[in-house]
This record gives sequence, structure tokens and C-alpha cells, in this order.
Amino acid sequence: MLSTSSRTKMKTINADSLTPILIFRRLQGKHKFLLESSAQHEGAGRFSFIGANPRKTYKGFGDEIQEYSYKTGHTYTHKGDMFVLLKRLMPRISNTTQFPFSGGAVGYVGQGTTTRFSTAKGKAELPDVHFHVYETVIVFDHVTDEVTLIYTNIDAEKKEPNLEELAEQLLKGRENEDTACSFEPFESTKNEQFATSLASIKATLDEDITRVMLSKCILANLQGDAFALYRQLRKKHPAPYMYYVEFDDHIVLGTSPESLIRVKGERVIATPTEGVFPRGSTKGEDLEQERKLHENTNIRESHAVLVSAVQQELQSVCFRDSIQVIEAMRIERSKHALHMTSRVEGQLLPMLHALDVLATTLPSFASTGVAKGQVKDYLDQTTGIFRGALGFIGFNGHLDFALTGKSIVIENEAMHMQSTVMVTKYTNVEEVLNQVEGDEQEFLQLLEKEGGSH
Repeated sequence: MLSTSSRTKMKTINADSLTPILIFRRLQGKHKFLLESSAQHEGAGRFSFIGANPRKTYKGFGDEIQEYSYKTGHTYTHKGDMFVLLKRLMPRISNTTQFPFSGGAVGYVGQGTTTRFSTAKGKAELPDVHFHVYETVIVFDHVTDEVTLIYTNIDAEKKEPNLEELAEQLLKGRENEDTACSFEPFESTKNEQFATSLASIKATLDEDITRVMLSKCILANLQGDAFALYRQLRKKHPAPYMYYVEFDDHIVLGTSPESLIRVKGERVIATPTEGVFPRGSTKGEDLEQERKLHENTNIRESHAVLVSAVQQELQSVCFRDSIQVIEAMRIERSKHALHMTSRVEGQLLPMLHALDVLATTLPSFASTGVAKGQVKDYLDQTTGIFRGALGFIGFNGHLDFALTGKSIVIENEAMHMQSTVMVTKYTNVEEVLNQVEGDEQEFLQLLEKEGGSH
């Protein structure tokens, strides 16, 4: 057993016979989470994190956060600005582990009004903010094939969990049998309606109003195991950010090729991604597609608008002369697509919290200045979690969040999925329509299959 501080204990085990999926299935408890990375993404995606049985839960609506303590069974209500409350409530404990996340809060922050959507049983409403705080976290290292169990005592209590027993559970425990899932779609945004709104929004953009998030939704009834759906999704769309988080009455799952924002100590790292082309079927076709993406004028101009907007956002939370574009318009490859991405870094102002950076960089529909009446049909679909981000806030102050524009929310056997796109004045409407239609068809084909194997 290795102690990194008076409050943090660690145990490392050989994981050559384990996978993050197998660990998740063997782990016993409630409110389980899996923040997973595809094995081929060594950088930001080197580690996967698994946990269960949180110590606290924070659930926010409007200007109120409800804090539930699993130790006392009591709920405490806090009123005020959402991010001010989160900064005050999140436990802060110094530790020196080598991992990006070794305990803390896992969950999501939405943007705008509360997420509401139709289900077969009526209307569903999700919190604007929802986090579980975990004292015990399991870290899977995709490079070394080691698993590290980390416990942080946030209240300086004498009673601590037995990490030896937890290791035995993961190495020799029984996992649930494979299950399947099926669906029946019952509502979707009409293609013509989406196209009209997309063209209308693009026409409103100018130098002051640079970008808008717009999404197209699919609603379906889901029968079977939600985790089987996640397993099929991760198999078809491996990515640096893949997530499955259980909340009280809903589950959020999805994959994302990009980080919204990361904070590591004083370093603030943003990797804006704009521009996507399909992969080629051969190495030569891949290189040709990469060249076409890199030379596409509309994509480069739209990408430059996004990078400029990110730089401007970081000016309010970083020293201005520290903000730099480290990598510009780099082409990265996922399993099925090529993505144009840049890397912007800055130094966090000393009086600020990592959550201030998250609040500043969340994509906000209201800040675009587009009149609500112009996109009336889409306000309910682009609010809350689908215009927010999901990730972790560590006890040590580190933060890493991915955009949730292509998340799937499952609540009361109803499934809500969105395909979200960033619109700038350089956006090619026809290309975006083709992309969104392709996403929808691919998603429906995915759901027709049973869950994959680990």
C-alpha cells in the first residue's frame, strides 16, 4: 500500500487480464461511472477512470443546488450563482499522484435552461448541473496495463475502505451476463425544418455574432440494457473521450473526439475542433482526404473563427500574454474520420478556480445574440446537457471536460440523442446537412445491433 498524503492511499495491481469494461461490470455498487479512453489515443486518452458509491451528490436547478450526503442521508439546499456554489462546495484536497484524476466530482454542466424532452411516459426534466463526488477511483493505464486503486479521505475519518478487498473483487469477481437492447424511434426533428433553421441562423452571423450551436434530435423507446448500447457505441466509435455515468433517474453516455477544456495546475488547455472528413479506405486515400480537409477554404476559415473565439474567451481567465496557439489546424485521425484541431494554451490567473475556466468556455447559445424567435423550434433541443460538457473536477483542482453534443440520455426507458453542429458564417450548409443526416443514419443502424463484447 502506498500513501501519497495523510489522506490518500493507493494500491496498484497487474491488469493484463482486465479491461475497463470488465472492471466496470465487476465493480459492485450504485451510481457507477466509466470515463474511458480508446487504447490508441495515448495523449489525453491514456487513462480510463471507473468508480461507484459516491460520497455526495450535487444537483442544480437554476439558482439552487441540492447537496445530498450518503453518509447522513440528509439533503442540504444552497442558493446562489451555480458556479459560485460549485466552487464553494467542491472538496479541495492536495495530493501528488501522477494521474490526471485521483478522486473528486464526475458529472455534467448544462448551459441555458433545464433540459426537457418528451418520453413515452410524459415530459422528462434533467438538472442543469449534476455531479457525484467519489472518494475511491479506479485508474486503468492503457500504456502500462496497470490498474491503480486510489482512496482519498475527504473528511479525515478513521474508517477507510479496504483496497485489498476491492482489488480481489476486480480480479476475481463475477460480472453480469451479456445483455442486449432494442429501440423504437417515435420522434425526430424534420430534415426540412432543420435545414431552414440552419440557413436562417447562418444569415444572422457577422463579426460580433461569430458562432451558434445547433442540434437535431432523435427520440426513441429503449428496451434492454443501456450499458449494452454503450458497449456497441464504443466499439463502433472509439474516441479519446467515452463516458457512461449513472445518475438517480437517468444515464448519460456517449463518445467525443475532442476536449472542451483542461486545467492542470496553472495550465489551461483548449483543443478547438472544427472540420471533419471521412477516412479513406486505403493509406493513399487517407492521405488524399487529409490533404483535401487541410486545403478546404471554408473549413479553414470556420476553424479560424472558432480558434479566435476560444482565444478571446481565455483572455478573461488567463494572463493575456500567456495565451498561445501551440498547434494550428492539425489533422487528427479517429476510426472513421479526420478532424481538424488546434491547441490553445494559457496560464490561469492566480485568483481564479478551474471552474471559472469551464464557465467561460462552455458554448452558450444566448451569447450569440441570435433572437430566440429565429430558432424557436430548437431551443428545447439545444439547452441543458446537450449544449454543455461532461467530465471530472479533481480534489487537486485539475479539470477535464468534453463536449456533450452527441450524448445519449436514457430516462424512464426513453432515449434522447442529438447530433450537434457548430455554425459559423463560413459553414457549408449542404456539407453540414449531409453530416447530420449521416450521423442520424449511423446512429439508427447502431441501435439495430446488440451490445458488443469487451
